[in-house]
Amino acid sequence: MGIEILENTLLRLLVRRGTDYDRLQITLDSGEIGYTSDTKRLFIGDGTTVGGNLIGNKYKGRAVNLTTLAPVEIGDYAYDTDNYCYFVCISGTGTQGTDWLQVATNNSAGNETITVDVSAGVTVGTLSAGNFSADAFGVGLTLDNSNRMTLSSAIQTDTIIQQSTDAADYFTLPSKLKINKIDYTFPGGAPSSNTFLESNAAGDLKWSYPNIITSGVAPTTAALIPVGTIVPYISTAGNSHFPNGWLPCDGREVNNSDYPDLSAIIGGPLSGVYGGTISSFKVPNFTSKGLYGSDDPFNSTLYNVPSSTSTSSLLSATGTLFIIKAVGGVTSPTFTISKNLSAFVNNENITGTVFNPLSGDFKIQRPIPGICVLTTPGTFASGFQMPGGIEFVKFYVTGTGATGGNKTGGAASTVTGYLSAPAGTVFSVTVGANPTGINTNGNQSLISQGGSNLAVSNGGRTSPGSTPLHGEGTINTGSEYVATGHVLTGGYGGIVNVDACHNGVGAASYWGAAPAPGAGGGGENGNGPPVYCIGPGMVKFEWS
Repeated sequence: MGIEILENTLLRLLVRRGTDYDRLQITLDSGEIGYTSDTKRLFIGDGTTVGGNLIGNKYKGRAVNLTTLAPVEIGDYAYDTDNYCYFVCISGTGTQGTDWLQVATNNSAGNETITVDVSAGVTVGTLSAGNFSADAFGVGLTLDNSNRMTLSSAIQTDTIIQQSTDAADYFTLPSKLKINKIDYTFPGGAPSSNTFLESNAAGDLKWSYPNIITSGVAPTTAALIPVGTIVPYISTAGNSHFPNGWLPCDGREVNNSDYPDLSAIIGGPLSGVYGGTISSFKVPNFTSKGLYGSDDPFNSTLYNVPSSTSTSSLLSATGTLFIIKAVGGVTSPTFTISKNLSAFVNNENITGTVFNPLSGDFKIQRPIPGICVLTTPGTFASGFQMPGGIEFVKFYVTGTGATGGNKTGGAASTVTGYLSAPAGTVFSVTVGANPTGINTNGNQSLISQGGSNLAVSNGGRTSPGSTPLHGEGTINTGSEYVATGHVLTGGYGGIVNVDACHNGVGAASYWGAAPAPGAGGGGENGNGPPVYCIGPGMVKFEWS
């Protein structure tokens, strides 16, 4: 019996269906479709794969814990609301965290400082006050009370370089500066000719004229030029290069505080002289005028004196600039007495220091001779200090002598020379200690400075068998502190005692036989005392 399907015939196609568990128990034929009624998924068979192959994956929704969305199929995806990320199932059924793989992140700007565009690109947005952290700055930048970026109050730098170096560009600083913890306020106006920066106790600076003339020294008060003196001065018209402490007689107005000496003589408007204000005065104007003697210098009589190059003129006039003494005082020169002389002012020793010869009675003399001898064994970091007023100091360095035995001991060398250093320079001194034992070499004595040996005397040498046979020494004439010097080699002992009844005296040093410094010890045929009249070490300084 056949079935006739017409144009309007309706067919209902049903596929194999059951639970997902049922699906996993069978193998769908090739092309056969299966539907899971519980998970609502569609599968197609290939004749070999148990359960068939999934047709299409699903978005499983969003959850804090994606494992709660199981069971899922491999390839299904979901959104993790806790981490703001998308995950895809790569294994199992999604019941384990390892079944899921993060594939995308949902980025959004935390505030206006970060921008995320439609293509997931991240860019810097608007940076304004409050968007910066103090941790982002070093020692040069900081945040103020409004969370705005500003310079730190303690910028640490070694060099400031001007941005522009054009001729018309200048490095600009504020008028108030703190230098070495001292506050300074600089004047706002420009300096005038021959002015300098003067400060008061508060650190306020102003442009001022010197109160003391530095153009000459007056040996007596008779040579002083009083303030208010007017003299002719050769100068081109309009020339401002007049002597320091003088003003041109051109009627200019100046401050009382700048020229207190001249102000006391000329006065301001209250004295009715040349005019001015309460705080200023005007100097006389002698431009195109001749001067004559009068006991009333402020009321002038005018005489017209023709000036001409004609030979018929009986009188000619030559223009000049009159200047007036505006500042009183004389120079305060200074002396410094040093080297091989001593200086005293009012019986006070001022050698090597700056002093004013007009400050009192001063005396110059040669320094008192001096001597310094060190004989105590040991090293002394401040063994000798260069005295004031002395340029050269003579030194002697002698080590200890050698002990005797069956032969007499040798003597130490003596190194002599001259030190030259600024007053107060400290030198380290080592004085050698007497050796002990039979036939023992002597010990060193030396002078050093800054860790460098200047003069060294090695101790005396024993005999026999010593190398070298004689006590030697060294001197560092290449040092800036050693002017010159010489090494005196120590004498050789070596006298044999034939029996215990004869005692040999050790070799004599530069200073003589024992017990003189550096002298060798006597011999006792090896049976007597191990040390017999050994010369100790010594360092000696002399100056005059």
